[in-house]
Amino acid sequence: MLTTPYVALDMDIMEKNITTMTSGLIRNGIQHWPHIKTHKSVRLARLEQHLGASGITCAKLSEAEVMAAAGIDAILLAYPLIGEEKCQRYAELARKITMRTIVDSVPGAQGLSQAAVNNGLTFDIDIAIDYGAHREGVQPEELLDFALKVAALPGLRVTGVFTYAGTIYQYHTEQDIRRAARQEAQLLIRSRDLLNANGFAIATLSGGSTLSSWYADELKGITESRAGNFIFGDMNAINGGIYTPENCALTICATVVSIPLPGYATVDAGTKSLTSDLSATPGSYGLIQEYPKIELVKLNEEHGYLRYDPQQFTLTIGEQIHIIPNHCCVVANLVDEIYAFRNGEYSETITIDARGKSF
Repeated sequence: MLTTPYVALDMDIMEKNITTMTSGLIRNGIQHWPHIKTHKSVRLARLEQHLGASGITCAKLSEAEVMAAAGIDAILLAYPLIGEEKCQRYAELARKITMRTIVDSVPGAQGLSQAAVNNGLTFDIDIAIDYGAHREGVQPEELLDFALKVAALPGLRVTGVFTYAGTIYQYHTEQDIRRAARQEAQLLIRSRDLLNANGFAIATLSGGSTLSSWYADELKGITESRAGNFIFGDMNAINGGIYTPENCALTICATVVSIPLPGYATVDAGTKSLTSDLSATPGSYGLIQEYPKIELVKLNEEHGYLRYDPQQFTLTIGEQIHIIPNHCCVVANLVDEIYAFRNGEYSETITIDARGKSF
């Protein structure tokens, strides 16, 4: 018997999510390099490869080190590397497997250049372009000048352009999401054409979130998508209109531990089991599968606060519920293991191999 709170994963739903996303991308000439920060699991990364992915994307160097040690041999590190120690670690990976990373600053490019020279290597580099979220990337009007500076550094070969269009998550209709996906693809295509007209040989156009990649026909022209949280699904995907609760493979199973007043109940899952992320639905920390109209209104570290109409619903002490999180990418990093089910029966335990690998 499993002890709550625990993370439950429906393998049948998850595998369908993988095949649906990856096959849709492939039909439109786009490779899938799924972002594994969503699950941080070697088992699931290998499954994504088995079901059609061309490589994987990692958020941090330590994630990539775990995946490479497990035999995954094509990795995009989608994060600027700053500092001599990290650049040397990257070189050690690049000596063993196919690696690619991004740059958006001269100091970052210089550090990678020095590591490449020191190790007798040449690194393939994607230039990161700011789509509008201002998280990372050079401004589009500065792209050519910056790319020329990077290309002039020894040991670096500019082979791709890269963007993350995270602003797409503000939209909740198919029309708006499709338009944003088209604009994302157009930015990458324009960037490639600009650089290639000035002597570059850009082959990789890297973009794609779960929302934009759901409408892969709008991304035609890019070469790879890094969609990641599609594998589990969450309230972000539901509010974006691409998933329903039935498509969400990952839930947090919690137990009702207290009912201090009618209409007030507490479960044993708080911020250390879910996430305090309110990006999906302001004022709500997730959707309860068994009781969609019961609200999860507050979290402490170990407590989740439920509010409901006691005339409509009756909860009991010891009752278990399943919560779809607002943002599934946070959840795997909170636990050592995920418990997988098929047809409602426990089937296996999945280790979170890269838990805590955020450096």
